[in-house]
Amino acid sequence: MKLDVIERLLANLEVGVGAFASCDIRRGHQLTFEARPAAGVHYCLAGKGVLRIRNGKTVEVRQHSFVLLPPNVIYSLGANETEESDSVPRRRLRVPLFKESVPTIQAGEGATGIVTVCGEIRFEGVGIPGFFAQLGEPMIEHFEGPDGLREQFIILLAESARPQFGTRPLTEALLKQCLILLLRRKIERGAPPLPWIAALADRGLSKALHAILHRYSETFTVETLASIAGMSRAAFASRFTRVFGQTPICLLRSARLSRAKELLATSDGSIDQIARCVGFSSRSSFSHAFRQAYEIDPSAFRATALVGSDSTF
Repeated sequence: MKLDVIERLLANLEVGVGAFASCDIRRGHQLTFEARPAAGVHYCLAGKGVLRIRNGKTVEVRQHSFVLLPPNVIYSLGANETEESDSVPRRRLRVPLFKESVPTIQAGEGATGIVTVCGEIRFEGVGIPGFFAQLGEPMIEHFEGPDGLREQFIILLAESARPQFGTRPLTEALLKQCLILLLRRKIERGAPPLPWIAALADRGLSKALHAILHRYSETFTVETLASIAGMSRAAFASRFTRVFGQTPICLLRSARLSRAKELLATSDGSIDQIARCVGFSSRSSFSHAFRQAYEIDPSAFRATALVGSDSTF
């Protein structure tokens, strides 16, 4: 059941692509990245260096290292031959949001130190923002040999530098693929990188989350979910909120609206039918919740989704 729940969460994951650039840091230099609300991404194409989070962890980065950084942290990436000191040249970099063209950013002159693809990634979907907010330190994995992700990131750079038809969905799909491979590596090694993944070993929480993600039309309360989990109401609500970063009812609503969004784009069911299918008692309550979540009416979203679908053929 644990893997089934993770599969459903990842299926609902939507990846937003931020700015991407090629960062060319020469030996003895470093770039400092400002704190951003989006997570940071680096994939090392060549060389090696050191990534330092201010007042936090230091990690070695080498060719084929894939690094996912928490949001809202200041960090530096350097190709320094010695430990960081006040005399080390540095350049402060403020990463912009997604743009029409993506530059190569070079720090310093001289011998090549480290070259990475660097950028931003935003997470959306069922509960995902809260889940990744629990990422307290860099997540790093080395993809040497045939398992490397070089080709994916080269395509990301090319698409970002010259956007054309389909660039955004293509780059989002590529980043989602890389993220899933990163999580898979961590889970297969028995080192869950995020607290909520480890918590799914708790059979009670896993059963309750499974019900939320599969039984959309049923009426659930905190009490009924606690009963499914085999816990008292207070213990269940407290543990669920601590592990998943939001209350059971908030995640329940998020899951149902995400499913409704999918049905609006892919099915012929009426809005009333879809509202009932995802557990809303009326079209009006469903429409109100949908507008609050996505800032668009269900009817308008469906029309937009259908136009977008037609334009791909």
